[in-house]
Amino acid sequence: MRVAVIAVFTDYHRRGAHHRGGLQPQIGPLVAALLPDWCEVEIINDTWDDPDWSRSYDLVFLSCVHADFDRARQISHYFRRRGARTVLGGGMASTYPHLCLPYFDAVVVGDPEDTVARVAEDARAGRLQPVYRSSGYHAELVPVPAIEGVAHKQIFPLSVEATRGCPYSCDFCALTALGTRHALRPVHSVIRDIQAGQATLRQLKVANWKQRLIVFYDNNLAGNLKWFRELCLALKPLDVRWGACLTFNVIANRELLKLMYDCGCRSVFVGLETFNPATLKDITKPQNNIGKMAEAIAQARDEGILVIGGLIVSPLHDDTAYIRSLPEHLHRCGLHVPSFVSFETPIPGTPFFDRMAASEAPMFLPHANLYDFSAYTLVLQPQLSPLQDFLDTYYEVMRRIYTPWNRLKKLADDIPRLLRRGSVTAAVLDVGDMYSTRFDPVPGRTFMAGTDTLPPEVVPFGPDDFESEAQRLDICSPTMVTDAQGHVLPHWRSAQKVFQPVHLQKRKIAA
Repeated sequence: MRVAVIAVFTDYHRRGAHHRGGLQPQIGPLVAALLPDWCEVEIINDTWDDPDWSRSYDLVFLSCVHADFDRARQISHYFRRRGARTVLGGGMASTYPHLCLPYFDAVVVGDPEDTVARVAEDARAGRLQPVYRSSGYHAELVPVPAIEGVAHKQIFPLSVEATRGCPYSCDFCALTALGTRHALRPVHSVIRDIQAGQATLRQLKVANWKQRLIVFYDNNLAGNLKWFRELCLALKPLDVRWGACLTFNVIANRELLKLMYDCGCRSVFVGLETFNPATLKDITKPQNNIGKMAEAIAQARDEGILVIGGLIVSPLHDDTAYIRSLPEHLHRCGLHVPSFVSFETPIPGTPFFDRMAASEAPMFLPHANLYDFSAYTLVLQPQLSPLQDFLDTYYEVMRRIYTPWNRLKKLADDIPRLLRRGSVTAAVLDVGDMYSTRFDPVPGRTFMAGTDTLPPEVVPFGPDDFESEAQRLDICSPTMVTDAQGHVLPHWRSAQKVFQPVHLQKRKIAA
């Protein structure tokens, strides 16, 4: 049986350009490893390249986040018309399966480890069910990812998921929409994946430096600090260099940073989010400490670990004066240039979305489409500044932050500190990050939901791909989230939780 595994990509910057950066979807190698050996599997990372539209498949697995859903259903329709059965998984499928079902033969709710093989068996037997529900995360079922299909395409092919979920319940996070959980794999199985991946890369004659550089794709690798320390110590004998996404409490702990560096860590991404205490309180992210941000970033660099951080601008709590203050805040804290400054966005199904949708006065902008909920288009009405002033100021400040001069200043501040610690890898990663991080919007972007430029990705439908004009419009028209007044359409109020929410964000996670 010919099977395609497609990680769906929509360019949130509306350039229509594929992206070969360091962070890439890892669902393809995981699903490929979960499929029975009688499947002939092709991994398609839509982030890198369009699918080969001339190929034919018996079964197509697609995975997408909410903002990619329109492209996912169009790709599904294309291959269904050519005889394939299609299956959708991911965040959108799990939180809104009833909205996905009309466009796919099956929808997977929850984790892939105990569902993918069942889907394949049922598809081969001709008994594919409309919905498959995972019974939960089963660490013992996690296979060694099949990275051979992406080893020569990915900048960092040795990419590993060691945990799933996060112990915090930030109300804007898509993980919270699923229901809070933080599942840990035994450390020995994580080491198994790394060593198996290294063996595969050696066999495929992939560059030696790629065999020693690991990217952990976990949402929060250090959500359990006892387990995290155990992982660090297990990595030390491997003599590898690694990076991960972590929360602020980790970089605020100097002794932990020393351990991390000693065990190979050279770069971390931290969602710093905001310099506005009102925004921080509203998003329910108590682990961040604005007052200690400069100290934490400085000590991480001094210990040889590069901090990459992202920020959000809140339409609810930030005004134009605050937005204009961002360059000075960034300079004072030592971050200088963040990897992004996006809009605080209520992803459908999150507590933040539900809170905004429940407001009697419309909080959303009119005619917001699902692809606008990517965090790079404003979907909420600014509450403290006029809409156009808010957007004009954002555009102006983004231009100021991402100048070549600012990027050079960041490198001039970071690199001497990193090199004093002997952290050459972190210095090289810093240069690469600053080379690729920029603000260069395409002409016509308004950054405003309902008026922003359309995503340029296309599926090459032919004249016989639709049975009627109504079907063509159904497949190809943007999925609407709000009406002409900015009210959320009724069917978006019925998201489902996949996991029983456990409110752990108030728990003190001691170092």
